[in-house]
Amino acid sequence: MGLKDTAAKNFFGREEIMLGLLGHAAQDVGSDWPPSKGRLQLISGESYRIIQEPDGHFRTENRYRDRLFEYDTGSGAISVGLELQTRRDMDMLQRLMAYDARRYTVLSKEGRMHPIVNIVLHFDRDRRHPPCTLAQTMPSESTELPKGFFFDYGFVSLNIYELAEKYESFHCAELRRVLYYFKLEREGGSLIEELSKDTLSRDAALVCAIFLGLDIQIDNEAEEVNMCKAVRDFKRKCYNEGRAEGRAEGRAEGRAEGRA
Repeated sequence: MGLKDTAAKNFFGREEIMLGLLGHAAQDVGSDWPPSKGRLQLISGESYRIIQEPDGHFRTENRYRDRLFEYDTGSGAISVGLELQTRRDMDMLQRLMAYDARRYTVLSKEGRMHPIVNIVLHFDRDRRHPPCTLAQTMPSESTELPKGFFFDYGFVSLNIYELAEKYESFHCAELRRVLYYFKLEREGGSLIEELSKDTLSRDAALVCAIFLGLDIQIDNEAEEVNMCKAVRDFKRKCYNEGRAEGRAEGRAEGRAEGRA
């Protein structure tokens, strides 16, 4: 994902944003568990290992999921994994199984085994979901097993544009606003006009700018971004660059005429 990956992790990996996604995921699977009442703590982020192939070439291997949290419900704990994807990854389920195996090994050694919940947030405009249960990856004749058997293993698959349709249902104000802008962009609404009335955290502003292709100028030192100023500064920057380019062209033409 590169630049989009970093922007998404910085915003959607924040505790209050993640709690909003977790609450929606619980509703999505029909759970009455209230995650907003617990405490969420970031455990680890993405890491890579360098591996040398038999032919001598090196490659990197992703060792950990994008974000891993531990959620204290007050009466117990669960681990919560978050993955962010701009394209469908048909092997996502297998990747999560490997991540979970490593996590369960750690929890077992620490003597505190608890469930792991995995959430995958997609930014796919076509809203196509990959297989999200192990049973979905198997031929139909292979899944005739008792209900609740291991093949029920899976993850909660969310799509940013589907969430945007329900933006009003989220309690976190900043998540609600960002989802609203995704909805406006998808519907061809007056995105810049609406954004110009808002002030966002830097992480939220960068998600909007990078994913929605906005022409805005963000101060690198700002923790909060006045979006009206960001739009205005970008227009001023373009105007000044246009004037400078025009002056440079004028001087070049003048020198050419002088030599002639």
